[in-house]
Amino acid sequence: MSLLDGFKEIPLKEKLEDSILTITSKSLKLSRATARLLDTPGLVKFLTNEKKMQIALTPAKIGDENGVDFTFPPEGREKPILVKEPAILKKVGSMTTLEKNGTNLMLTIKGVVYPDEKVIIYDLGEAEETIIKPRGRKRKEA
Repeated sequence: MSLLDGFKEIPLKEKLEDSILTITSKSLKLSRATARLLDTPGLVKFLTNEKKMQIALTPAKIGDENGVDFTFPPEGREKPILVKEPAILKKVGSMTTLEKNGTNLMLTIKGVVYPDEKVIIYDLGEAEETIIKPRGRKRKEA
């Protein structure tokens, strides 16, 4: 009987964080882990599969006309990455429902990471809906 019987090695390549995509009518918000899972690319491409209702994210090369800036905001790396590209918002908006009964919705989706291909796929069918509460002053009713 060895002193280390029953022990297992701790794998260093184990995924510790999830890639989270949050969709609103004004932006796409990606968790900080998303950049790390893709090896912190400067540009990414968004791809859509309308039949399966999925969005994919993959690194883009410099000069790629469909590449979107994917850097952390100037405030620092503790903030999520925001994407406000109008063409992407329009396409994703056409694949989702961001309003229900007159209230705005926010969709949150956990991505499936494929590290060898450097791809993250988000399934819109698995999105969690959250109601966005109105901000600001309440208007006086007459």
